[in-house]
Amino acid sequence: MLAIPATARLSQLRHFSLLVDDRPEVPLRIAGTCLRRRGTVVALAFARGLPDGAAKLDLSVEVAPEHAALLECRLRALVEVRSLAT
Repeated sequence: MLAIPATARLSQLRHFSLLVDDRPEVPLRIAGTCLRRRGTVVALAFARGLPDGAAKLDLSVEVAPEHAALLECRLRALVEVRSLAT
């Protein structure tokens, strides 16, 4: 479960649940993508060891509404991301 900081602007908070490749550098790559798309990662949980070399990554990102759709598209396009749910 993600713990959202009290300082996060809830009106601009987006939650993403991703099924990704189980590699240790994946959370950093995804967080970097969020930062480049003007999003601030406020919470992240990475559960490794799923079947077929997969892992689950849950994250909450503070992002302006005008950048949210582009961020979602960029996350879906990453080669490590197998599926994404919002």
